[in-house]
Amino acid sequence: MGMILELGGVVMEFCSDRKLPLSPVLASFQKDYQAEPEVKIDLTWDWENSRHPVTEFVGEDLLQEYYREGEFCFCESKGGKAPVTCTCYNRDFTWIQCAVNEKPFLEPPDTVDKILRLLPMRAIFLHFHTLFLHASQVSAGGVGIVFSAPSGTGKTTQARLWQKYARAELICNDRTLIRKKEGSWNTYGYPIDGSEPVCSSAVNRLGCIVLLKQGIENQVRRLRTGQAVSMLMEQTVMDCWDIQAREDVMHLLLEIVQEIPVYQQICTPDNRAAELLKRTLIQEGVITNGSDCKTFMG
Repeated sequence: MGMILELGGVVMEFCSDRKLPLSPVLASFQKDYQAEPEVKIDLTWDWENSRHPVTEFVGEDLLQEYYREGEFCFCESKGGKAPVTCTCYNRDFTWIQCAVNEKPFLEPPDTVDKILRLLPMRAIFLHFHTLFLHASQVSAGGVGIVFSAPSGTGKTTQARLWQKYARAELICNDRTLIRKKEGSWNTYGYPIDGSEPVCSSAVNRLGCIVLLKQGIENQVRRLRTGQAVSMLMEQTVMDCWDIQAREDVMHLLLEIVQEIPVYQQICTPDNRAAELLKRTLIQEGVITNGSDCKTFMG
């Protein structure tokens, strides 16, 4: 079976030696493309006859271990005594094979969205110059407003205030993708979107990024380039063990913040914070006060 998805502006074809049903969360991300996909991922359940790493362990996080052997890289998803998947790929991601080890699973992954959690998606997105950000997002008249902050700060709260009082469209709660295509920075939702997934595949022009901080008095200020990059580095989803990945993320962030405004907002969890930010964004020309971005109501 085959399936083509567009994730973060990257066109990916999934080919499997076993039929996988299309889960509802991926339905809107499925595309019908005639052109060659940017990434092709072959899924196999033939664990014994697939490629596995032998040497050159290079790094790990809580969920995955990484290896390099000659022209190939490997990402193994941890599963206790044995890995649950092994993804083998070359460094430009023109060839990717993900082998599923069914033995450690009580219920082996049976949909593509479950497989996505086990792939080296951070590395794939970064290779295609796509920023993977810990952030919520709304669309105000087709303009993406991205809220980023550590967990518990209020990203979802601020996004829902815009949804409620300005009739903005909620795109995602916890993961936002940003990529430049045809000269424009665009924002994308992601199907793997935290504990309250929205799973919107809407594409919007990136208007601004807002870094949140809780406070008792609402304030908004535009950040300088160095401040913005430093604070956004902490909220970027990346392979922190990989020095080259950190450098690539820094270059990507520099490119974004030199073209897109980044604000810090000290905010309260009510519509006063959203109203102040909306007023600021209108004054600075990020959004317009038209019929697609309604006036806030107390």
